[in-house]
Amino acid sequence: MMALLPVPATAHAFGARYDLPLPLGLYLSAAGLAVALSFGGVLLYPQKSSRHSFAMDIRVLPGLAGFFRVLLASLGLILFAVVIGAAFAGPPEATRNFATIWIWVIWWVGYLLLSALVVETWPLVDPFRRIAVGLVHVRRAMGQGRDAGLPLVFGWLAPIGLLCIAWLEMISDYSEGPPAMGILALIYLGVAIIGGVVFGRPWFDIADPISRVIGVFGRLAPICAPAPGVLRLRFPGSGLLDNRRALPGDVALVVCLIGVVLFDGLSETPAWAAVLDYASGAGWLRPTLLWLREQGFDLLKVIRGLGLACVIGLFLAGYWIVIAAVAWITGAKEPMARLGVEFIEVLLPIAVAYHLAHYISYLLIAGQLILPAASDPFALGWDLFGTRGRSIDISVIGAQDIWWIAFVTVIAGHALSVFIGHRRALQVFSGPRTAAISQVPLTLAMVGLTVLSLWILSQPITQ
Repeated sequence: MMALLPVPATAHAFGARYDLPLPLGLYLSAAGLAVALSFGGVLLYPQKSSRHSFAMDIRVLPGLAGFFRVLLASLGLILFAVVIGAAFAGPPEATRNFATIWIWVIWWVGYLLLSALVVETWPLVDPFRRIAVGLVHVRRAMGQGRDAGLPLVFGWLAPIGLLCIAWLEMISDYSEGPPAMGILALIYLGVAIIGGVVFGRPWFDIADPISRVIGVFGRLAPICAPAPGVLRLRFPGSGLLDNRRALPGDVALVVCLIGVVLFDGLSETPAWAAVLDYASGAGWLRPTLLWLREQGFDLLKVIRGLGLACVIGLFLAGYWIVIAAVAWITGAKEPMARLGVEFIEVLLPIAVAYHLAHYISYLLIAGQLILPAASDPFALGWDLFGTRGRSIDISVIGAQDIWWIAFVTVIAGHALSVFIGHRRALQVFSGPRTAAISQVPLTLAMVGLTVLSLWILSQPITQ
């Protein structure tokens, strides 16, 4: 009827296929069983609700710490300037332009993983914050008063902004247009300047979507900087046990982080192709689809947008059902909304695991495009690093590698979530028995999520 044909499911696997030595069902069952057994393992852990199982602080010389702060801030500003310049002056193709490659591959995928798996440096690197803070200093030097108080309701801008970024990346055409990305980056800078100048640091701690997303990922990192001149080595994920002020949109932000990656993976499966086939042939949808097309809408984008919203909505509903089960099984007197906020960050290891498992091939293969782009970012014929003629080597990772990385990563992420969830429950509930019981619904949900996510990840490379 219309141009609603399934898109080949090869976006992140690059068309590679891997024949599993055993039936897929056995892998899924083993993964689910491993996560279930991890719950039994955490019950053997000492039943004290200490905040950190391990932490070691390292003092950094003031001069060295100051040097790295200046270095990272300067690097962020320089890279932002290059991104903007390349967006408007570089090659028009997204796969050759430094701006689009840097934003979507190196930064949105690679830097997020670095922030979660190693250390978060965004508050120091963030060019939007640096420019805004500089203007705040100028304003104060001119004696123009203090920052205005930021209403906490602005915290909802974080999940809303994340949904906008997801729409931009997965649904719209703007992500593939360097000039469009340059304009959007400048608009974001303008909003950050206004928010930073008017409200000061709270804007970036509460409202700024990028800072909130990278910040929650950074709470998993084994290295953090709790104070100027101090580096702390800690158990991965233990930062999630720190007491911090809950912010509006916390639940929605984490749910969106997981839902977005789940949908991106689902859209590469035969199941999504079947959805598109059904939508294109369903008689009861024909009048609506015809009307939308007559109004100028891209039907594939409309369906993808609805699919993204449905996946996130279903995941959000599922989370609150699990929290309701926790409240019921423990007889908790706390409001269910409070329990939801208390346990939402337990899901962050899962979000990081999905991010790594789903995008690892994309990062390692498409990330190579940054080498020729960096040598000539402004299409002036330069060869700054001698890599202008470098081509992609797709052999750096194969379908077998992708599968085993996904298999191990997803299991590890869910197991870590089970561990963090139990430690969090010891902080929330009065006794170890109640804490253990509270995790039964969460663990069952994680077993189901493990099986579902591995099935989704397996489809592009095993079908």
